[in-house]
Amino acid sequence: MSGGVATLEREQPDSFDPDRAICEIAGTLNLSNARLTAVMATVLADEAWQGPGVHTPAQWLSWKAGVSPERARDIVRVAQARGSFPALIALFDAGQLSLEQVAVAVKAPAWADADIVDFARIATVTQLRRKIRDCEFAGDPDQPPATRPVPTNRVSFGPTGDGRWRLNANLDVATGSRVEAALTEAKDALFERDEHITWPDALIEVAERSLDAVGSDSRRDRYRTWLHVDVTNAATTTTQGWRIPEAIRDHLTCDGVVQPVWERNGVPFSIGRTQRVVPERTRRAVIKRDRGCRVPGCTHDRYVEIHHIIHWTDHGPTDTWNLVALCPHHHRLHHQGALGITGDADAPDGLVFTDPDDNLLKPSGTPTVPTEAPPQPDTPYQHPYGGRLDYNWIGLGWIHPNELQHRKQQLRAHHQSLARRQSPKRPGTRTEPHERRDP
Repeated sequence: MSGGVATLEREQPDSFDPDRAICEIAGTLNLSNARLTAVMATVLADEAWQGPGVHTPAQWLSWKAGVSPERARDIVRVAQARGSFPALIALFDAGQLSLEQVAVAVKAPAWADADIVDFARIATVTQLRRKIRDCEFAGDPDQPPATRPVPTNRVSFGPTGDGRWRLNANLDVATGSRVEAALTEAKDALFERDEHITWPDALIEVAERSLDAVGSDSRRDRYRTWLHVDVTNAATTTTQGWRIPEAIRDHLTCDGVVQPVWERNGVPFSIGRTQRVVPERTRRAVIKRDRGCRVPGCTHDRYVEIHHIIHWTDHGPTDTWNLVALCPHHHRLHHQGALGITGDADAPDGLVFTDPDDNLLKPSGTPTVPTEAPPQPDTPYQHPYGGRLDYNWIGLGWIHPNELQHRKQQLRAHHQSLARRQSPKRPGTRTEPHERRDP
């Protein structure tokens, strides 16, 4: 190894300080990330991130900067909050806070900006996540409480980074109880055959029962397209006689089911066998090859559609080189004329994607190698304290100024009431407290 720490250790074995080196690098990274959020704030204001097939600013940034979707979302969150947290952003711009620290800190209400600066400076990201929560902040009593969204049932699932598959559900109690009852029944049924049955086994049993119960072939197919295509001029109509635009026709015939109806002089005389436009074996091969939508910058990897690069109605072959996996959004864009696709899909770099102006969509951003040393912070970066914190004391001062004023008034009134009750009463005087007058 010829650079980095190895060079420092070889040239300066006695003076190398790893703590100082890490803090210097961290300070430089903090400055660069602060600049990145400032640039992203301008991009958001100008809406410069919008483009063909770009769903969110985070997706655009992940594509352009080559960062993970999670990190891109953190950068966008900080960029959106730069104007609301001047104290935090001032430290960030000075290299004193990391991007991860700021991304958590800006989840606090904006009025608490000055109150959380000292804690953000010494706290680790984990400690910030524990304390920067809505319940830790006494809000403004003079403002109506924020309406919280009504909880909705949610289910998410998909592969994880370690080769596993994850399922997560957040349901109301009644619905969750129904799911639990179904899992319990499946587990009890399997227990009769094997006493070592687990809850994952029960979940698999429920899924297999559902798939086995599908008796109709039409439900097994992803699409069933009932279109009438004239083989002489490719004119396409529905069964009701409505003419289908070419873009929609090409979209629907990319990856569906066809059943030829032979006609003579406009009168049907024979119906052929139903078959998929893209055979299932070919479809699975394309999905395995592409592993999601092939459009640069798109991270969609589930529920993809198979697209004919040379359209099927234009006699494009149903071979893998002419088939590409696209998410539904990009598939629609292409057939609307907003996304160009050409090339050989079997080659790793064989496809060319263009926007409506015929500009090439690159697979990723192109980092520019700096020609000079990166900027250094005026004050060396101080890493978080990292020690044990007493969370009972942290956050006691995170009170909205209006709430603090109300508490002071209540305390003052309480003390005045105690003083009136404890004051000695003179004989013959009224028991009610009298108004005090200045001499």
